[in-house]
Amino acid sequence: MNKQTPRSAATAPPEPGSAEDVIASQAETIKALEARQRHLTSLLDSARDAVLEVDASGTITHWNLGAERMLGWSAGEAVDRRMGDLIVPDKYREAYETSFAAHLETGEANTANRLLEIEALHKNGTLIAIELSIFTVLGDGTNSFGAFIRDVSGRRSVEQALRGSEEKYRAVVEHVSEGMIVVKDQKVAYSNARAAEIAGMSPQDMQQIGFLHRIHPDDHALVLERQRKRLAGEEAPSRYELRLLLPDGTIRWIGISVTVVPWDGEQATLTFFSDISEKRALEAKLRDTLEERETILENSLVGIAFLTSTDTFRWSNQALSKIFGITPGTTAPAHWSELFESEAEYTRVARDIADCMSEGRAYQNDLRMRKLDGSLFWVTASGKAVSILDRTQGTVWAVMDITARKALEAALEKTSSEREAIFNSALVGISFNVDRRFQWVNDKYVEITGYSRQELVGQSSRLLYPDDEAFEADGRVTREALLRDGVYVDERRFLRRGGEAVWMQLAGRCVVDRTPSAGVIWTLLDITERRRAEDNIRAALEREKELNDLRSRFVSMTSHEFRTPLAAILSASELIRDYSDRMPAEERLEILNSIGTGVQRMARMLDRALLIGQVDAQMLEFRPQQTDLLALCRDIVQEARFLLPKTNCEIETQFSPEACAGSFDAKLLRHILGNLLSNAIKYSPQGGKISLDVSRQDGRTVFEVQDRGIGIPLEEIPHLFQSFHRASNVGDIQGTGLGLAIVKNSVELHGGSIDVRSVPGQGACFTVTL
Repeated sequence: MNKQTPRSAATAPPEPGSAEDVIASQAETIKALEARQRHLTSLLDSARDAVLEVDASGTITHWNLGAERMLGWSAGEAVDRRMGDLIVPDKYREAYETSFAAHLETGEANTANRLLEIEALHKNGTLIAIELSIFTVLGDGTNSFGAFIRDVSGRRSVEQALRGSEEKYRAVVEHVSEGMIVVKDQKVAYSNARAAEIAGMSPQDMQQIGFLHRIHPDDHALVLERQRKRLAGEEAPSRYELRLLLPDGTIRWIGISVTVVPWDGEQATLTFFSDISEKRALEAKLRDTLEERETILENSLVGIAFLTSTDTFRWSNQALSKIFGITPGTTAPAHWSELFESEAEYTRVARDIADCMSEGRAYQNDLRMRKLDGSLFWVTASGKAVSILDRTQGTVWAVMDITARKALEAALEKTSSEREAIFNSALVGISFNVDRRFQWVNDKYVEITGYSRQELVGQSSRLLYPDDEAFEADGRVTREALLRDGVYVDERRFLRRGGEAVWMQLAGRCVVDRTPSAGVIWTLLDITERRRAEDNIRAALEREKELNDLRSRFVSMTSHEFRTPLAAILSASELIRDYSDRMPAEERLEILNSIGTGVQRMARMLDRALLIGQVDAQMLEFRPQQTDLLALCRDIVQEARFLLPKTNCEIETQFSPEACAGSFDAKLLRHILGNLLSNAIKYSPQGGKISLDVSRQDGRTVFEVQDRGIGIPLEEIPHLFQSFHRASNVGDIQGTGLGLAIVKNSVELHGGSIDVRSVPGQGACFTVTL
C-alpha cells in the first residue's frame, strides 16, 4: 500500500555472475513484484469493506472501490485529500486531529490496532455507522496508516429496534396488572414489580429468598409436585388457585397460570398470577347471599316459580305449592297450562305474555286459575323474562292468592255503585278535588256547570272563574279556611259553560281533617233564582224607600208650594168679599189677577206632578212629527219671558240654518226647553244674559242653554235629575224639583242625551242632543 515497492522476503540474493544476468534477475524480480501488487490491489478492490491508506500528514494515499461504494467519493476525489476533512464528522474532527498529532509526536495512539464503532461522513452529508480498524504501516523509515471500514448501519438499526422492542416488552411486563415470575432451579430468575407487590416483597428479595417464601406452608407440597411434573413433561394443571401467607398473618388468594419456557438455554417455569382475594370474598358473600335469598324465597308468602321457555316448571317455592294446593305426596303439575281455568284461557294469556316479553315489558294481571283439586280461584300473577336478549333462559313469576280481595272488591264495587247512584241522585252538585283539580263529579254537578264529565275530570276548577286573579284570590281564601277549620262555606259567582254567570252556594270539607292537599269534597247548590229574588226584594225595598222619600218630599213641596198661592188667593178673596164695593176698579182688577196667577201656578204644579206620575208609570206618550223647529223655539222663548215678566235677564238666541226643521214631539220639546229656560231665569236672580243656541252636529240636533246664575255644586250634579231634588244653594227660590226629572225623561224618549257643565257662582250650561 505504500507507493514504495517492498522487498520480497522470498527473493534470494543474486548469484555472482555477469552484469546482464544481474539485470535480468532484477527485471524478473520487479515483474514478479508488480504482478503481486496488481493482485493485492485487485483483492482490495473486490473487498466489501472500505480499505484506505493515510500517510504521516493524514493525507489519503489509497482508496479502494469498497470505500467508493460506502462513502460516495471516487478514488480520484479522495486521494491526496486529508482524511479528517473528507470523512470525519465535525463533532469528531477535533478529537481526531488531536489524537493524530499526539501519535506523530509520541508514537503512541489510542485508536491504533483497535476495533471502534463510530460514525463516518458520506459525500451527501449523511452520517454512516461504521466499524473502524486502524493499523500502522512501517516502511523506509516513514510511518503510514491503513484502515479497514465496515458499514454497520444495518446492524445498528436492528440492534436499536431490538433494544426498543426489549424496552417495550419490559415496560409491558413491568406494568401489567398480573404478577409474573420465572422460576429456574427452584429460584426466582425474574420477577416483575406487580409480582413483588402481590407477594409483599421487593423483586430483589424474591430473587434472593426464593419463590416458596410467601406461599402458604399447606400449599408447598402441591406447588412443588406440580412443578416437578411439569418440568418432567408429565400432565399437570396449568391453572389453579393457592394461598399466600403475608407477614401480618393475612391470607391472600392468588390465581396462577403456569407454563414451561426456555430460559438461558435451560427449562424454567413462567408463572402469571393475580390477586383474587376480593373475588373469593365476593364469591363467598354471593354464596351466603344466595343461600339467604333461597331461604327467603322458600319462606315467602308470595308464590315464586321459574319456568322454562316452554312453560315447564324449573323451580317453585313452598308458597306456590300451598297456593295451588300441592301437598307432599301429590304429583305436582309439570306444565304451567295445567293450572289455568281452560286451555283456551291459557292460550289467550300466553299470547299476551309473549307480546309483553317481546316488547321488554313485565306481564302483570289478575287471572282466574285452577287449584290441584279443580277448584277455581283468583290470583294476581306478574312475570318477567330472565334475560331480554335470550328467551331460552325462561321466565320468573310471582303469584298471590287474591280471592279474598276479589270478594272485597266485588262488595266494594256494589257499595260504590249504590253510593254512586245516591250521589248522582242528589239535588246538589258534588265533586272530589285534589289540588283544585276535579277527580270525580256527580250528574248534578255536570248539569249545574254545563260541562260534560269528560270535560271536568282531570281539569282545574279554573274553568269556573272569569279570570286568573279571581281564581287565585278564591284559592287563598278557601285554603286558609280549610287549613284552619277543615270546612268552608260561602256563596260564589261562577261561570257556566258558555260564559253564563250563576250564583252558587259552595261548601267544602277536607277528606283528612285540615289537610286540603289530601283532597276536598265540594258541594254546589244553584242559588241564582234565590239571589235574583233577593235582588228583586232589595230593589223593591229600595224603590219603596225612594217612594217614601218622594212621598215625604212631595208632601213637603205641596204643603209649601200650594200654601203660598192659596194664602194669596184666600187673602184676595177676603178683600173682594169685604171691600169690593169700596175698591177702585183698578185695585179690584189687580186682586182678581193675583187670584188668577195663583190658580195658574197651582195648575202648573199639578200638571208637573201628574206628568212625573206618567213618567214613573211609563205612560208618557211620545208622538214625533215634522216640526218647524225655529218657530217652536221662538214661542218657547216668548212663553218664558211672559211667565217671568219681572226678571232682569236677557234671553239671546242663535239658530243654525241647518237646524230649521226636524221630527220631534213638540209637547215634550216644550217641556225640555221651557224648563231649562225658566230655570236659567229663576236661578239668575241678579239677571244677566241667557243664551239658547240651536245647531246641527254629526246629523243630530243640539240645544244649548247657558246662564250666568248661581250655578250648581259639583257633588250634586249626579243627583240633579232625580224627582224632587233641589240643589243646596237655591235658598228661598221657589221650585218643585220635578222640572229636570221631566226634562231627562223627555230627552230619553227622543233617544237623546243631556249633559251639564257648571261652576258654582258662575252659572250653568245644559246641552241636549236629540
